[in-house]
Amino acid sequence: MRAVWPPEAVAREEAAAYAGSEAQAGPGREADPTAVTAPAPAAPTAPTDEPTFVPAEGHGQEADPTAPIRRIGAPPGVRPAGRSRPDSPRRGRRGLRGRGRHHREDPRPLRRRRRRLLLPVLVLAVIAGAGALGFSVVSMLQRPAPAGVRLAAGAGTAADDVFRAPPGAAGSGSSQVLNAVTSVGSTVVAVGSDTTSPVPRPLFLVSTDGGATWELGQVTGPAGVEARAGTAGRVTGGGGRWLAAGTEAPASVGARGAGLGLAGPSGVTARGMWTSADGRSWTAVDPARLTVFGPGDRIADLARTAYGFVAVGSTRLGEDRTGPAAWVSPDGQEWTRVDLTGLGSGVRGVRAVVANGDQVVALADAGSGESGVAVLRSADGGRSWRSAEPPADGRIGSGALAVAGDGFVLVPTRQVTGGRVKVYCSRTGDSWRSCGEIGPLGSEGLGVRGLASSAAGLAAVAETGWQEYTVFTSEDGTTWAKGAELGKIPGTLRGVAITDQGTLVAGGDEPVGDVDNLPVLMTARKGGKARAVPSDEIAGLTRSAREIARIAAGANLFVAVGTAQGDAGIWTSPDGDRWTTIGADALGGPGRQALADVAHGPEGWLAVGGTMPDPAVARPLLVTSQDGARWRRVGESAVPEVPLGVYHLVPHAVAAGRDGYVIAGEQRSGADGTAVLWYTRDLRRFERAGKLPSSGAGVRLHDVAATSSGYVAVGGSGAVDRETGVVWTSADGRTWTGRARPMPEGARSAHLRRVLATSTGLVAVGTAVTGEGRRPFAAHSTDDGRTWAFTWLPAEASATVLDLAVAGSAFVAVGSYGAPGDGAVWISADGRDWRYRELRGAGLSGDGSQWLGTVAALGDRVVAIGRSTTYTDDHLTLWRTTVTR
Repeated sequence: MRAVWPPEAVAREEAAAYAGSEAQAGPGREADPTAVTAPAPAAPTAPTDEPTFVPAEGHGQEADPTAPIRRIGAPPGVRPAGRSRPDSPRRGRRGLRGRGRHHREDPRPLRRRRRRLLLPVLVLAVIAGAGALGFSVVSMLQRPAPAGVRLAAGAGTAADDVFRAPPGAAGSGSSQVLNAVTSVGSTVVAVGSDTTSPVPRPLFLVSTDGGATWELGQVTGPAGVEARAGTAGRVTGGGGRWLAAGTEAPASVGARGAGLGLAGPSGVTARGMWTSADGRSWTAVDPARLTVFGPGDRIADLARTAYGFVAVGSTRLGEDRTGPAAWVSPDGQEWTRVDLTGLGSGVRGVRAVVANGDQVVALADAGSGESGVAVLRSADGGRSWRSAEPPADGRIGSGALAVAGDGFVLVPTRQVTGGRVKVYCSRTGDSWRSCGEIGPLGSEGLGVRGLASSAAGLAAVAETGWQEYTVFTSEDGTTWAKGAELGKIPGTLRGVAITDQGTLVAGGDEPVGDVDNLPVLMTARKGGKARAVPSDEIAGLTRSAREIARIAAGANLFVAVGTAQGDAGIWTSPDGDRWTTIGADALGGPGRQALADVAHGPEGWLAVGGTMPDPAVARPLLVTSQDGARWRRVGESAVPEVPLGVYHLVPHAVAAGRDGYVIAGEQRSGADGTAVLWYTRDLRRFERAGKLPSSGAGVRLHDVAATSSGYVAVGGSGAVDRETGVVWTSADGRTWTGRARPMPEGARSAHLRRVLATSTGLVAVGTAVTGEGRRPFAAHSTDDGRTWAFTWLPAEASATVLDLAVAGSAFVAVGSYGAPGDGAVWISADGRDWRYRELRGAGLSGDGSQWLGTVAALGDRVVAIGRSTTYTDDHLTLWRTTVTR
């Protein structure tokens, strides 16, 4: 498998507004706004005796700290890379019946013969054989083969034509943003993000002929399915070296990511950074080289220096304080953090930076008690900094910087006086003088939005009316002339560049129709008219949004839910082979809709998800059906009430028990999310659970299940690299109790992704972070989640488990294996001993990233749905198999 664009970082840190926020400053960009991630597509883890867990604060109040806990298998040691070999199956017994998703009868225990001890000579033979095969003996012995069950070979097929969009879909569901533009000679690069697919990808649009023709850049990089960076927020280049970087800080995000957020194989974002020698072929920087950037660090801007590169931004100093941050690198790969303590308290975050050789100038937010911008200067390529004097004749709220000849130019943004904008010049950045004016902008002018420079001179893009843009040009910043009219851009202009031949290139995004957000790319040759670059002229840029978030089985029917071209989607099948697309008014509406989960219970089917009637607001979407064929939307009067000040309230998991349904979701009114739960007996009245453990703050509930004694919810909580498992239980779906937080031995971070209730207890699967990378595990509890026994799922490389189902007499787990990742499946007869099954075929292995994200079963028939994606291609995958004994 070749690593062709493994998306290096699935999910974004925050719920991004649909139209996005403004861009931060830099060469040709304003100082105050922030770059954005494109809006997310709608939506939518030999026995030994060990001591028990110590419950975390606020959890596990009822757990017995002295109760024994059994851990099965050892934590991963140093293993060679490669695939684990399937163990030989043994004949088992007949299967079990399910009672709706998440409530299953346990596979019957299988009789096992007691084995005699191996003779020493046989032990030596085993050791020698293991060594020859490249396996660790300990690794082999810790994974006994599950007895009696196995998976048939199965068949994987491309499923884009299987899961069709319903007739009359509102649009394509495309969600793309351009954040920044830069040029070197005649090469122009515009960068941004594409979150049309659940796997976000960074956008690199490249022109090597001064903006005349465009192509999608090539992106490769270190393999890694566990964390992806989908946003390129800033870009710079020169002298045969280019650098692009994401502006978001790494974070552990909600169970379904940003917006309505259908998630890919992970719920973790990572910092994205890419380097290039020509601006066309980009290589992602290994995240292991970016540890100098802390969890609270944000990159705001980049500049190319004689030394290499300088990055500036901010760092979190406390709950409500930020400070300046800067980093330098000779090549974009190895980074050093710069000590800025000498700047004192007079500076907060750094917003913009430009460089002329090793002479560097930056704009920053003034410190506490001050307003406007502070000017910073470095004479050694950003390795040391000191404060400089800002322009003395007026206070500048925000500004843009550019290089002009041997000096620098500063232009205030969004500030107009008498229809004109003042321009300031400086030789070194130490002191500034008023040197010119841009205008007139007219009576409705709103100010300068972007500034850029090249060998052809300076170009400023001014908003001369609401969303009306005009170019002004200058040779040195003193005298400005009106240039091309860009006209009306009904969106957001984020970046601007000018080539050495004088062609202006501007980039941004605009909403189109009810659900689409498309990139805007405009060019204007010197003395010529502006031209919009159609998206369909760039091969591989346009994608259609379609995602299957979850599949469930019940009442002799498979039901899959997700999103299709901006609307919610439902597909049904009696056998997993023949699928029907449900067309219903309940699945559409203003803005974006998506469904994240579905369950069958005593009152029929309930599908849950979210709707975005407004670009910045996400609300619950609940859809019900008695027979799986006719679906209706739960009325607004019955939908869970949205508290005042909450902009995001979206359910993403549901379970059905004999006494009713439980729904789990997330609420956001600020930067951090809070877990929420609802209960309904009749699908007509929905009651929000009252007091939750730790008030639900910082908890991400990934799944819920009905048990013999009530309900259980599982997930994770904590920082991106220090997550702990979460288990809550309830007797009635209304009052919840926290249990001890599960953490497999040898893991520094872990969460539970899925849980099933069986007649013998709870079986859950999740992913842990160890010294070797991401490792899938299974957990089993026989005391209602108070204590857990763990098993490492076989994996000789980094792997992620995403879903779990019971099929006949077996547990089946699916996910992704290796890097950048192939589709993966594990099987177990009892939820304790597991076997890995290597998958081959269309959509399951090969170039790029593949995974199976959801699985369900009717009897012995297993159906899983996943995805196969490279930088230029993105397809759904359907995999069907059977469990045999």
